[in-house]
Amino acid sequence: MNKQKQLSPETYIRTRARNLPIDKCFINQNWKETGIASIIVSRKHTNGNFTFGVYLVDLFALGTKDSFYRFNTAPDILEELKERMSKELVEEADYVLVHNIIYGANAYAEENGFKVCKEFILTQFILEEDTEDIELIEIEFGKDGKPLLIQNVGMF
Repeated sequence: MNKQKQLSPETYIRTRARNLPIDKCFINQNWKETGIASIIVSRKHTNGNFTFGVYLVDLFALGTKDSFYRFNTAPDILEELKERMSKELVEEADYVLVHNIIYGANAYAEENGFKVCKEFILTQFILEEDTEDIELIEIEFGKDGKPLLIQNVGMF
């Protein structure tokens, strides 16, 4: 009997998540005004389930403040999360936009001496690699050209 070894969710995400097609991405509508973006990036498995990453991104100073993932979950779990976010008026977003927000905010944070959350070490693998292949979009980071710290902003 040749039994295939199951990969842990973490190992799968690190080594294979980028092979799954990106499905839908969502973001809160007021991210430009508040400087806080709540983002979901989903990838679809062949079985119809999703692996997705959720990113709380501070565009004013700290970059990715919090992040988590769900692995190979049923579509209703993704819908449930989207509904919980909907108090912030969530809209579907283009992947290139959310990619630029996340990686741009992280770069801005690091330039100003801040470290992104440790969970991003894993959840970055749900995103595409940050290469020249991804179109660069001009996004303003900081507030009036300087970092601005806002305290006590948590996940929805």
